[in-house]
This record gives sequence, C-alpha cells and structure tokens, in this order.
Amino acid sequence: MTGLLEIRNLSKSFDTTKVINDFSMEVVEGTICCLVGPNGAGKTTTMDLITGRIKPTSGQILFATDDITARHEHLIARAGIGRKFQVPAVLRDMSVRQNLEVAYSRQTNPFRNLFKFRKEGLKEKLDEVATLAGLTDRLKERAGILSHGETQWLEIGMVLMQEPRLLLMDEPIAGMTESEIEKTTQIFKDLRQSATLLVVEHDMGFVRNIADVVVVMHMGSLLAQGSIQEIEADRRVRDVYLGEQEAA
Repeated sequence: MTGLLEIRNLSKSFDTTKVINDFSMEVVEGTICCLVGPNGAGKTTTMDLITGRIKPTSGQILFATDDITARHEHLIARAGIGRKFQVPAVLRDMSVRQNLEVAYSRQTNPFRNLFKFRKEGLKEKLDEVATLAGLTDRLKERAGILSHGETQWLEIGMVLMQEPRLLLMDEPIAGMTESEIEKTTQIFKDLRQSATLLVVEHDMGFVRNIADVVVVMHMGSLLAQGSIQEIEADRRVRDVYLGEQEAA
C-alpha cells in the first residue's frame, strides 16, 4: 500500500491567525483514515485545503504523487477527489434516481446532464451505488421526502457516482439515529473494498468501528497518529480530546 494523499508541512493563516500550523499526514490507498480533534482543531479547514476551496499559506499537498497545492477546486475534483459535506446538498425536488444520474456526469449544467444524454455505463454504476447505499427501493421517491439518514446516504451515493479515488467525508453520521449509524458503519466497511476514505468525525464509537488509522489534530497541528488502540492509549490525546469525549 502506498500514500495516495500526502500533506507536507501545511500552514494556513487568516490575517494574523494561524489555523493550520506545519501539519503533515499521509492517507494510504485502500484504507479509512479518520481525522479527529477538538472543535477548532483545523479539521474542516484541512479538508478545504485538500479540495482547493482555500489555498495554503505554505506547504504542499500531493495526490497520487501529483502536486495539487495550487490547482483550482474543479480540477482537483476531476483528478479523483470527491467530498461529502456535513449538510447534504441534494436536489430535493428530483427523484433519488435523478440525483444519482446528475452526479454521474462531468457536465456543469445539471439539466443537460439529466435530459440531453445518458452516459455509457450509467445504469450499471447507478445500480451498484444504489445497492451499496441501501437506496434501491427508494429510487423513484422524491429526495425531499427522505429521512435524514437516507439523505446522507444519497449524498454519499452522489459522490460515489463521480467515481473518485479518494472520498472526503465531513461528519457523515451527524444527526443520525442509532440504527442509521449501524447501517452507515456497514456502508463504510463495504466502501473500504474499493475506495480510500478520509473521514472527519467526532463520534469515537463510529471511528473505532471503521478506522484503519486515526489522525488527531490540536490547534492546527498533528498531535498523534496511529491505530485506534494506540490513540486511545496516548496520554496526550486523552488529556486534549478523549477526556472531553468521555465527559460528553
């Protein structure tokens, strides 16, 4: 296994405030890496830097050995990095099937995507993704009537329709019921067979169930990295983060 994503000495400042401070990490291909830490640690900013939404003050980001540090957001997405945000962005007045069809195309006009053509391989990919996300029986339903968990799964499916090599997931189980979290855990375990994931998450029970590697951020810097067992045994992590989680 090799490093699919490498972050080297990354820093980001807004005016005089440094939010990412000489941060380095690696995501190995074929694994699930969970990025955790207290609120304000810099996790979402790191995701924004990876996807090109904002540019770093210094440092380097490599994806599949290519330097993507200065690339525009749409070019980074085209290179194979997909992202699911915490708040789902689905087309609520369209069906589940239509949402997945729109996501499959690389065209920028969603109506052209939906009505003008059908790309080769769409049906096979759609069936595959709908099965993985547990939405096969909901394909004809309007996306706006889905439950919170189903809406999250639909957006995961929409990211998967773009066939990314690396998936970035920002708090994917936020607001889910216990049964929805169990199903999402299984979805992520299935995803591990064919994709590489970087997941920002606060729920350490979920992290414990899915993570191959856990990276802990604190005040914009790397605090610790290792297996879940190593992280839970690290006194620094317990003092900064896990103690707070246990209290909650």
